[in-house]
Amino acid sequence: MNDVDVERMSALEVQRDFLLRSLEDLEREHDAGDVDDDDYEALKDDYTARAAAVLRALEAGRARPARRPQRRLGRSLAAGAGVVAFAVLAGVLVAQTAGRRDAGEVITGDVRQTTTEKLNEASRLGGQGDYDGAVALYDEVLAEDPQSAEAQTYKGWMLTLSGDAEGGLQVLLAAATEHRDYPDVHAFLAIVFFRNGLVEQAGRELDRLDALDPPAALRELIEPLRTQIDAALASTTTAPG
Repeated sequence: MNDVDVERMSALEVQRDFLLRSLEDLEREHDAGDVDDDDYEALKDDYTARAAAVLRALEAGRARPARRPQRRLGRSLAAGAGVVAFAVLAGVLVAQTAGRRDAGEVITGDVRQTTTEKLNEASRLGGQGDYDGAVALYDEVLAEDPQSAEAQTYKGWMLTLSGDAEGGLQVLLAAATEHRDYPDVHAFLAIVFFRNGLVEQAGRELDRLDALDPPAALRELIEPLRTQIDAALASTTTAPG
């Protein structure tokens, strides 16, 4: 198993631990009466599906035969680091978004409930690799609520993962312009920029994220990327001309 595989497995283990802790926290909140039955079932299904997907990925990774390490330099290293950052961030951001969307809020009305179900289902589809299905659901949400920061941001990310890098970037940039106070979009843009060698732009997105005073968990998750960006900028600054 090469270094990238080891880091990917470590990232998956972080996701697994986070989702399992989230399930435990959800049980406690439900037992305490802080989450109603409908929200509890929706969140439980979401966390359970994601945890199962991560566990399957871990099992597949352990069964995969070792590959010969490939020698890659420069931008490919940045791309690899971005993939590892995504492995942690994507699952956790989606899980945290579901928590922000549902916890502590009693959803009333058929339209609002339908929107929540679509967002949860889109999250599940994206976690399972069905990016086209996720994008279709985010489009449905945006048709009902064009101002949904979550739907626009995660549509852009799913387009990026599906291979539509240009389309995904356009949607993410639009989301960052229209929803400057939504932390997730800046985290995803930082990853996209860094993976493509745009280190200064990635750093600016993290600055914007920091200015929003994001949750401590998100700040801890993004810190390794910040460290890599700072190192890359320092290397560029000190490189002989």
